[in-house]
Amino acid sequence: MQPAFRMLGRIRVDTDGAGPSEVSGIKARSLLAALLVQANRVVGIDSLMATLWEGEPPRSAVANIRTHASALRSRLPDPGALVGGSGGYELRVRPEQCDHLVFLGDATEGRAALDARDPARAAQRLSAALALWGGDFAAPGVPRLGTLAGRLAHLDEERMRVVEDLAETYLALGEPRAALRDLTALLASAPLRGRGWALRMRAHHRLGELGTVTDTFRAATAAYRSELGIAPDRELRILHASLTGQAAGQPLVSH
Repeated sequence: MQPAFRMLGRIRVDTDGAGPSEVSGIKARSLLAALLVQANRVVGIDSLMATLWEGEPPRSAVANIRTHASALRSRLPDPGALVGGSGGYELRVRPEQCDHLVFLGDATEGRAALDARDPARAAQRLSAALALWGGDFAAPGVPRLGTLAGRLAHLDEERMRVVEDLAETYLALGEPRAALRDLTALLASAPLRGRGWALRMRAHHRLGELGTVTDTFRAATAAYRSELGIAPDRELRILHASLTGQAAGQPLVSH
């Protein structure tokens, strides 16, 4: 069964089983995202106001939230799932109805399998987790305000961790090219992920591409110096040295 609520990509809802459609209106999308990331919990009115408006909310904020909630209720597979009261609103859903909850469950199972040295099972669950994403960010286009900002950032971080977990899994399966598949895009968008650089170097080493191992380390060094003004961490430098047979800390020869 496909999740009815999608937020790993653009916010969408499947109302009638015909397939998910986008929710129109920034405020409506923000409201739905705020309720989904705290599914089955009451989200207070103050929290919703901080999520829907930057700075001081308008005097009509509470009435506006009621209007948006009413419109959203009509879009839900089960209108009764959105419960409102004086304190706030709660969206009552089953975990399998929400793509982000399915993703988190698959990610947890995949990591447990990887820890248990079952890479075949890990690859299955981690691949399923990534397949739920329709882009690199949760709820793109939704302003990241209030507590919603941190909760969406957490989902984004979990996606990047799963990319790295899956790369590590493919290395355990002896499939270094598969390990490289998503790492390049990940490091292009998040160039300060030391684990990602380490996995990329290990994958090239498995392929016998020692020159590319050094090229990868050079790219990591350039990213760290550009973004932070520092060299990569000691672990990454030691890994590069061990993979290339070079003494740790020895200057790289420029090409």
